[in-house]
Amino acid sequence: MFEKHLIDELINFHHHSFTIINKNEEIIYFSKRAEEIFNMQSKEIKGLKISDVFHKDKLVILQSLRNKRIIEKKGHQATPEIFVDIKSVPLIINGQVEGAVVSEVDVTEEVRQKEEIKKLQTQVETLSTSVKKIHSEDPFKSIVYKSAQIEGVKNQIRQAAKTKANILITGETGVGKELFARAVHDLAFKDKPFIPINCGAIPSHLFESELFGYAKGAFTGANKQGNKGKIEAARGGTLLLDEIGEMPIDMQVKFLRVLQEKHYFKLGSTVEEAADFRLVSATNRKIADLLAGDDFRSDLLYRINVINIHIPPLRERPDDVESLFFYYLLQISQKYDIEMRYADRQLVNLLKEYHWPGNVRELINIVERLVIFSGGSHLDPDIFLKYLDEVDEARPHTYPNLDGDTALKGFIEQAESEYLSHMLDKFGSNIEQTAKALSISRPTLYSKIKKYNL
Repeated sequence: MFEKHLIDELINFHHHSFTIINKNEEIIYFSKRAEEIFNMQSKEIKGLKISDVFHKDKLVILQSLRNKRIIEKKGHQATPEIFVDIKSVPLIINGQVEGAVVSEVDVTEEVRQKEEIKKLQTQVETLSTSVKKIHSEDPFKSIVYKSAQIEGVKNQIRQAAKTKANILITGETGVGKELFARAVHDLAFKDKPFIPINCGAIPSHLFESELFGYAKGAFTGANKQGNKGKIEAARGGTLLLDEIGEMPIDMQVKFLRVLQEKHYFKLGSTVEEAADFRLVSATNRKIADLLAGDDFRSDLLYRINVINIHIPPLRERPDDVESLFFYYLLQISQKYDIEMRYADRQLVNLLKEYHWPGNVRELINIVERLVIFSGGSHLDPDIFLKYLDEVDEARPHTYPNLDGDTALKGFIEQAESEYLSHMLDKFGSNIEQTAKALSISRPTLYSKIKKYNL
């Protein structure tokens, strides 16, 4: 009796977790600290197979027993809230393995501190990168990326900027076509005017005066001094015609003449003006669609599409999602004077798996929501999941892989098995928490774990 009491006191003296199993892989000892970490009572699991209590793939003690070797692991996540350093040792008596013992030392605080340090390092690195770009002379300072695709686009732009050839930038809405147009300009005409005009935002009856300008007295209500058009404003620099596919058909003829003859007339004027600008156009429409339709002249398209630069959508470059996310997380946190919160890997992975139909513009929207509505020190992934519901985007869901001969009962059992496995992983094989989440008793959960060999 004295010896048993002494062993209990010695094992629990340093407040470490200890679990001991025999050669039949049955639990014969479960320390007080183990009870606290895993939220289980020794009397409830003593005598059970350890693989009936914990997920067998995560049981270091079984590896020690079966392979007759000492195993150590640092920073192992024992439960969703607790991290431990593990050491597992086989118990060998007279050359025979009679059991194994595993010890867990709680290092949660140390791991949390490392996470905070990593978080601060990420913030500092992101901030440093942003500051360098703001003060940099790099024409691509506004383009945040990591992917090889965008590096290829940059190389195209560098080559194109050496010429005066007309450039057409294509890409879906929200990919940032104007940023790339600005990079073209900064490489060639940094100190010259950069004049953007959105062809889809100007009423057709005002388009000519907006582009060419007008002479004084050109029409009723006109500025008495006349007005300088975008072509004149862009003299010596770059004219960006964004969404050029929306240019009115009658204006296409007139603008084509400007490109061919390098001259134009202001509205209401008989004085010929010289056109001197580098043309960069942009559209979210496919070139094949422009050619196939009746609302855009093919001769104008051939003129503006001397060099085509295509910006790939965000879904094709998931690495850029992460870079852009942290960049805008910093920018928007500063905008609202909110301390930059920690983004865990779960959230980042969710963002990288999403297909981003609105591209970078949509990503900025999401970051803004996360910054504004997250509480505490972490960004809340549920905010993003609620957004998916809002825009009617289905959350990821997979069904079990079944062959055509699988009966309904088999389907249900396979689905239950996979869901139980998912929930056990989610709660770190904690039986009590998993059973509570599933609204079933512990014995029922043990029975199902054994049934499906989980």
